[in-house]
Amino acid sequence: MYFVIEHIDQLRQMSPSDSCFIQVVTQNDNYHPKLTSSSIVYYNDFKKGYILVIEHSEGLSLQTSDINKFLDQHKTVYLLDEKYHSYFFDLNNAIDLQFVSANQTGKFQEFDCDTHFHNRFKQIYYQDEQENQIVPITKHYEKCECLFKKVENLIGLETSIDIEKRITRSYKLVEERGIKIDESLFYSKFNPTVKNFSIKDGIAYGLYNLYNVTGRPTNSFNSINFLAIPKEKSFRECFIPKNDVFVEFDFDSYHLRLIAKLTGFEWPKDSHPHVVLGKQYFSTGMLTEKEYEKSKEITFKQLYGGIEEQYKHIEFFSQLDTYIDKEWKKYNTFGSSVLPTGRIVKKSKEMNKLKLFNYIVQNLETLTNLEKIEKLHALLADKKSELILITYDSFLFDFSIEDGKQTLIKIKNILEENGLVVKHKHGKDYSL
Repeated sequence: MYFVIEHIDQLRQMSPSDSCFIQVVTQNDNYHPKLTSSSIVYYNDFKKGYILVIEHSEGLSLQTSDINKFLDQHKTVYLLDEKYHSYFFDLNNAIDLQFVSANQTGKFQEFDCDTHFHNRFKQIYYQDEQENQIVPITKHYEKCECLFKKVENLIGLETSIDIEKRITRSYKLVEERGIKIDESLFYSKFNPTVKNFSIKDGIAYGLYNLYNVTGRPTNSFNSINFLAIPKEKSFRECFIPKNDVFVEFDFDSYHLRLIAKLTGFEWPKDSHPHVVLGKQYFSTGMLTEKEYEKSKEITFKQLYGGIEEQYKHIEFFSQLDTYIDKEWKKYNTFGSSVLPTGRIVKKSKEMNKLKLFNYIVQNLETLTNLEKIEKLHALLADKKSELILITYDSFLFDFSIEDGKQTLIKIKNILEENGLVVKHKHGKDYSL
């Protein structure tokens, strides 16, 4: 059979294999997946590679739904970047080889297979919404064959599939909603590479990058870092709700409370961790405002710079010091460490015990956030209110008044499960 499949009768003649590898090629790689569509799909049954044509200048058009039905007949569909592919296909049988790569090699890899032709076209037509329609199918095929050969050795080595799918699904549900902007204010402060890549109808879309070794997602796309928006009012007031009001919940002393869970330490009831520690630093029953700020500085220095001898007598740090040494010993004994999500960190020369501890804390943060995101999605499934942005220690909701106060109470209760504490702010824009 010819390698270009462009008609439903040709697709029906293909017998689904047990497993396959696919790669979606969109109309333009620079566009957010919410704002583009698929042009072709590269399909490899481990015997031969094919191009399934959806919308391209050199072929007729298959329906995405027909390709989806065909792929559903496979036990496993391997791909790179399941979240990205999920904008175009609904594949419950997908396995993301990026995660497999991380667990096998201890790092995420770049798989650059662009041909000279692709690179040249990107320089000239990078803003064209249909750039990939005019790249010859043979060049797309060449690129995708290269990708397949680079990841073929990872197929069949997958582990921790369930948690990876949960993370992918949960962050995609947040990401695809976007955030409404006041465009006149927005462009006075932000300078996206090309507006159309991530902004449409007054909605700006971010892209969560899940491929970090610690598991902690980042969110930067089209020259906008949604996790590092300056605190100044002029930068934040351009983000506005689609509904009635923004409500932001911030975790209080998030890492201190997570670390206590790791080490088995219990904070005194109804206490604030920074106050508890500050009183011990300064041997006082009441902290001044200056001492409180200084205590936070001391605490973070101990957490991420190493515990100084003068503070090791404090019970929290004593238990933490024991925990860090224990995890470091396990890491060296077994040659790897299993993070809370199940991700494996392989032994490397660059690792040290404080870096490993930081990996564990960030990964536990990701797992904790995931569990809360899933419950929040379930709570808001039949409501207008939406979870629209997750930073490391805060959740931003585009809240509809008609969902009522009880919904806010339920959100707070979910976030405060397992001994966590949140504070909240609200406002008509993100400056809150």
